[in-house]
This record gives sequence, C-alpha cells and structure tokens, in this order.
Amino acid sequence: MTNERGTGMADDGVPTRIRLLEAAVAVMAESGWSGVTSRVVAERARANNALVHYYFGSVDALRRAAVMHAVELELAGPVEAILQKPDVLDGVADAVRVLIDRGPGSAGQRVLVEALMHGLRDDELREESVRQIRMFRELLSTRLAENRAAGLLRADADPAGLAVVLAALVDGLLLHVLIDPGTDMTAPMTGLLALLRAPGAPGAPGDHADEGDDDDAS
Repeated sequence: MTNERGTGMADDGVPTRIRLLEAAVAVMAESGWSGVTSRVVAERARANNALVHYYFGSVDALRRAAVMHAVELELAGPVEAILQKPDVLDGVADAVRVLIDRGPGSAGQRVLVEALMHGLRDDELREESVRQIRMFRELLSTRLAENRAAGLLRADADPAGLAVVLAALVDGLLLHVLIDPGTDMTAPMTGLLALLRAPGAPGAPGDHADEGDDDDAS
C-alpha cells in the first residue's frame, strides 16, 4: 500500500493531497460522483481550490483517485485476512466479519458502489478496477491451489474459477448489506465455505471436532 503521509505536510500534519482525497471520499459518499467538485472538496479539506488541479489535474482525475484511495483503505484488511490465513477459506470468513464489524454504509463502502456504477462509463476507472480485480483473483487462486494441495480444499475444486466466484460473492454480499442492513452475511457464508472444504478437513460437513466439548458440558 502506498504511504503518502510523508511530504507536503499541512498545518494539521496531514499532507494536502491526502486531505483532498479524504475529503473527496467523504463528499462522494454523501452526494455521489457528481457531488465531487473542486470547490466542495477544497472547502471540506480546508485547502485552496487551485490545489485540486495542482495535485490531480482535473476533477474527474480527483474522483478516480478518491475511488482508489477508498478501495485501498476499505479492502486492505479484508484482503490481507483472505491472503494471509493458513486456510484461505477461514480468511474469506474473517474478511466478511471485518466488513460486518464496520457496519453497513461506511463512506468507503458507498464509494465502492459509486465506482461500480461509474466504471461502466469511465474507461480509465474501469481499467484500474479491472487491474485490481484480476490481481486479487490471481492471488486468491494461488492460495486456493495451495490449500487444495494441502488437503484443505475439495480435490475437485477449480482454484481459478472459485477465485472468481468468491471475489464476486464478497462484493455481492457487501452490496446486499448496503441495500438491506439486516442481511445475515455470516450464516450463508459459513455454510457455503463448509461445502468447499475437503472431507475430513476442519469445518467441513460432518466435522465433529467440537463434539468432545459438548460431551464434557453434558
């Protein structure tokens, strides 16, 4: 992840460019894509209007940069959870829990929805989104292949195809929670992931790892 909090420091210790990005994310979450203007963002960031064009060149470029900034901040934790867990399916479950714990409708989540809509009409935004999605799928596919070789994932699972499905599933669940905050994400995800596990693996259907605890309690 890029750390831009090193140069161009403003009076409050945050670089002006970062303040403009964070302001643009907040405005886009509240008012949508078209609500992001140089004047509104500059006022929110307590910066000179001309600095928007100095740092980004145009308002559209600022909007695209704000989307990428929001994506990076919103998905960094969930993506790390997915890719760093020894069992990648546990990582997917943890990523869903992270998104749930943040609560529906965070600024970053709303900006992600704006990005989905405007990526259909903005070639540059779509190309960057495609690059990030494909990179994540490739990383996820590699981890799934490793888990299959280790006997954690069903032997008949296709890592590349499953990576596409799981990435789309997380995005889809996020969208459903934004629309219907009462959506139960945990139980459906847990049930689905159990079906993907190799027979006998922890968490697979028929796994009796917790039965001893039940017997002790009785």
